[in-house]
Amino acid sequence: MSELKGLRKWKVNDSKANKRGTHRTIYWVEKKERQEDGSVKGEKWEAATKYIGDWDMNKKHGYGVQIYKNGDKYEGMWDQNKRSGQGTYWKNEGGKLRREYTGEWKVGQRQGRGTYFYKNSDRYDGFWAGGMRHGEGRMIYANGDIYEGQWYEDKRNGYGVLTKRNGDHYEGQWINDLREGQGSYYYSSKAKLFVGEWVDDQPKSGIYTEVEDEELLSKIPKKKYFTDPYFQPSLPELKLANAAGVLEDAMENVKKDRAQHRAKYIPIEDMFTPQELNDLKKAFDSVAQGESFVDLLRLKALFNEMDIYPPDEVIEDLLRQCAPDVEDISEVSFEMFVRTVALLLEENIGKEEEEAVQEETEEYEIQFKQKTV
Repeated sequence: MSELKGLRKWKVNDSKANKRGTHRTIYWVEKKERQEDGSVKGEKWEAATKYIGDWDMNKKHGYGVQIYKNGDKYEGMWDQNKRSGQGTYWKNEGGKLRREYTGEWKVGQRQGRGTYFYKNSDRYDGFWAGGMRHGEGRMIYANGDIYEGQWYEDKRNGYGVLTKRNGDHYEGQWINDLREGQGSYYYSSKAKLFVGEWVDDQPKSGIYTEVEDEELLSKIPKKKYFTDPYFQPSLPELKLANAAGVLEDAMENVKKDRAQHRAKYIPIEDMFTPQELNDLKKAFDSVAQGESFVDLLRLKALFNEMDIYPPDEVIEDLLRQCAPDVEDISEVSFEMFVRTVALLLEENIGKEEEEAVQEETEEYEIQFKQKTV
C-alpha cells in the first residue's frame, strides 16, 4: 500500500514539474522482476527507458533521443510524446545498433518519405502511410532484384517494374503483391518477350515474340548437326483463322474471370478518376451524415440515388466479395462502397455485352430464316 502511494506521489510530483525546454537525461524506472525465491537482487528499481532532449508541458516535444528498455534507440523529432517529423530508429541486436528506418514520422508511425533497412539486407526507399509501404516506392532486394512502382498497404499494387538480376524484366500491373492484369515480360536468356494478361503471378493469355539481340544470340551455343545438308520437304502452311480475334477473345475472357478478384485488391485510386472518386465521396457523405460508415439501409438508398437498384441479396453478396475477412458487413465504409460500385459496374457491363451478343445472334437467325424461305 505504501509503495502504491509512493508511486502516485511520484506521478503527481512529475506532473507538477512541468518540464519545458532542453533537459539532460531523464530516466524512467520500473520494479525489477523477483527471482524464483521471491527476492529481488540488488536495488528494487531499474532503469527502463531514458530520454535526452526537448520538452513542452511535460511532453517530449522537439528534438530528442530516447533509449528504450530493449536497447532500441530513436533519434529525431517529437510532437506531444509521439515520434513526428524527421527521425531515425535503431534496433538493438546483441548489443549492437542497426539502423532500421530513416525518414518521416507521424503520431509514432512511419508516414511520408523514408528508407527502411531490413535485417536480410533488403532496402525500401519510398512513401509510407500508417507504418506500411504505401504509394510510390523502390525495393532493392538482397538478391539484386529491383522493384519500382506503386505500393498499397505494404504490398505491390498498381503499376510497377521488376528488374531481375539475371536480366529478366517485367513491366505492368500488380495486385496483392502478385503480377495480375496487363503486363510484359522480357526473358533475357531466350531473348523473348511476352505481352498479355497475367493471373496469380503467371502469364495467362497473350503474345510471345522474339527480340533481335545480336550480342545475346552470339552467346547462345549452337546445336551440332550432321555435316550433310538437309532439305526439308515442302509442307502445307497452317494458319489459325482470325488469330487476332481469338487472342482478343481469350484476353477478354481472362479479364471477365478475374474482374471480381481484381476489384477486391486494386487501389480505389486506380479504379476511378479523381473526379469520379470526389463525386462518389460527396454522395457517400450526404448519406453518412458525418459518420465514417453507412448501414445497409442507407447504402441501398445511396444506390437508388445513383439510379442503381440491386436486390438486397446482391448487395450483401458484393460486400462479402469486397471484404471476405470482415464478419460484420452491417457497417459499410467508403472504400467498401467504392469497391461495391466497381463490381456492380463490371456486372452491368458483362450483362450489356451478353445482351448485345444475344441480339446479334437473334438477328442473324432471322436473316438466315428469311434467306432460306
